[in-house]
Amino acid sequence: MGGMPVDQTGETIVFAQGGGFVEAHVQINYDGGDADQFSWIVPVPVVPEIEVGSLAFINTLRSATVPSYGIVNGTNECNGGSATGISTGFITDPDGGGASIDPGVDVLELSTAGAFEYVILQGGTSASMMQWLEANGYAPNPLAPGLFDEYIDEGSVFVAFRLRHLAGIEDLHPIVIRYEGDEPCIPLRLTAVAAKDDMDIRAIFLGESRVLPTNYRHVRLNNLQLDWLQRAPAYADVVSAALNEAGGRAFVTEYAGNSNVVDPTPVDATGFNPDDFVNIDPVNVVEVLEAQGLVVCTDTCEYTHELVPILLREFIPAPPGVDPSLLYACLSCYERVVDLSAWDEAAFIERYREYISDPMVHATDLLDTWPYLTRLYSRISPAEMTADPMFAEVEGLGPVPNVLGAQRNTDTCCNDTVVLPDGANVRLSNSGSWPSWDSKMPNAAVIQQYQPGALPANEINNLPAINAALGEYNAATDALLGCFGGSTGGSSSGDDGSDSTDAGDDTASSGSPGSTTGVSSGGTSTGGAPGALDDDGGCRTGSGGSGWLAMLLGVAIAATRRRHR
Repeated sequence: MGGMPVDQTGETIVFAQGGGFVEAHVQINYDGGDADQFSWIVPVPVVPEIEVGSLAFINTLRSATVPSYGIVNGTNECNGGSATGISTGFITDPDGGGASIDPGVDVLELSTAGAFEYVILQGGTSASMMQWLEANGYAPNPLAPGLFDEYIDEGSVFVAFRLRHLAGIEDLHPIVIRYEGDEPCIPLRLTAVAAKDDMDIRAIFLGESRVLPTNYRHVRLNNLQLDWLQRAPAYADVVSAALNEAGGRAFVTEYAGNSNVVDPTPVDATGFNPDDFVNIDPVNVVEVLEAQGLVVCTDTCEYTHELVPILLREFIPAPPGVDPSLLYACLSCYERVVDLSAWDEAAFIERYREYISDPMVHATDLLDTWPYLTRLYSRISPAEMTADPMFAEVEGLGPVPNVLGAQRNTDTCCNDTVVLPDGANVRLSNSGSWPSWDSKMPNAAVIQQYQPGALPANEINNLPAINAALGEYNAATDALLGCFGGSTGGSSSGDDGSDSTDAGDDTASSGSPGSTTGVSSGGTSTGGAPGALDDDGGCRTGSGGSGWLAMLLGVAIAATRRRHR
C-alpha cells in the first residue's frame, strides 16, 4: 500500500552546532491515519547521519522553557498603583554510500533508526524523485514536485522516512539528523505542502548566546493584550496576531538564558545498563526492563520509554494469536509457545544502546556542553512558508524569562490596579475583568529585523501608540469611578522585564517604564507596516554559500568542549 505524507500540525526542534556540523533532533506530530499511511521527507544540504533521538530530552527542554503567566496580590492602600512589578568529541564525519536502483535517482543509503525505515536519495528530477518515492511506498504530496526541483537544483539530498512493519503511530519518536553546516535552518518550503494553518513551530537552541532569526522578523508582544488575571489563556492567538502584523514570517522569544534551568534527571541514563542483559534468559528480559524502570507490568504492560515496545517486538515477537501486551506481562506464562528464534543477545544489547541508553547519554552531554538556551516560537500557515527561516547567535542581548508575574494591588478608595512586569499599571473596571481593547491596539509592541554584526533594528515601534492607549484608558476609568490622585496613569514600555539595556538588549524602550521613546540599534519607525522580506530563503551550508542547510524541526548538536556551570 502506498504511503501518504505527514499532515503536520506542529513540530519541535532543538538546534546546536559546532565543529562544522549541525545536529537536529526532530520530533514531529502526526495527525493522520494508520502506520501504513505514514511517510515523511526531509531535504538536507549534504548526506547526513541518521540516529535515534530521545523524547525525554525534547520534553524536558520544552517543559523547562514553556511560558507561564501569573499574578499575585500586592498592596492594600488608597489610590495605590505605584508598586513595582515582579517576575518571578561527539560529532563524526557523515558518510553515505550505495548504488542507484533507478537511473534518475541515486540511492545513497537504506537503513533503519528505531521505529523508522529510511532512504537517502540524491539527484534526478522532481518527476523521477516522485516516481521512485511512490513506487517504494513513500508517496509524497502531489503538490511537492515544484519544490523538489528547487531543492534538487540547490544540491540537497532527501531523507525519506516511513514506519517499519512492526511499528505503529504510537511508536513515533525523535530522529537525529547530523550533517555538515554552520547555520541552523528549517526547510519550511517543503513543509508547506503538508502543513496546517497556524502550525506551531518551536525552535530550541543550545549554544553560547542568544539566538535570533536572520531572515524572519523578531516580535516582542504587547503585554496589554494578554489577560494576566486569567493567566493569558489567549496567548497563542495574541502571538498569531502579532506575527501577522509582522507579515507572518516572524518568531517571538519565549525563553533565553542559562541552560541550567533544564532538569537533567529525565535524561539520566545511570540506571539503564546494557550489561544487565549479558547471559540473560530471554524469558527474564521484561523483568530486567521493569527493574530498570522502563516498563510497568501487571495484567498488561505500560512503557515509560517510547522504544521499549519496538525492542521487544523485534527480538521476542508475539506468536500468532497472542496479544503482545499479555505476552510481555508474563513471558514465562507463554514460554512453551513463544518464538525465541529471533532472540540474539548481542544484537539486543546493541539495539538497547542505540534506542535507549546512548540517546540519553548524548542528551546529558549536550546539556553539560552548552551554557545558553533560547526558545523561539512561531505560528505559521502554508501560504507564508515561502522562505526557510535561518538563525544565528547574537552577542549582547539580554535574557528573556519564561516565568512572568504581575501584581494586583487592592485599592481601598478605587478599583484594583495590576502592575505588569514591565512596570505598567492597568486600572481594572467595576467588573474586575481585564480591559478589552479595540482593533487599533497592536498585538506586537516592537517588530525587529536581524542585522549582521549588530543588535536587531526596530522596524516598527508601536510603544508610543500602546502607551497612549493605556494612558487614555486609565484616565477614563479613573474619571468614571471618581478616582483621582493615584498613579494609575503609568503607560506600558512593552518590555517583559527580561531584557537588560546594560546587556545590549533588544528592548525598544529605555529608561523608566512608560517611556515613549523607542531606542533602536538600527532604524526605528513608529506604526505603519514592516517592509518586505527577501523571499530568497534557501538554507546555506556555510556563510555566503548557496546550498541548503536543511533541517526539519528539532535540533540538538554536540560540541567538543564542556561548559562551566
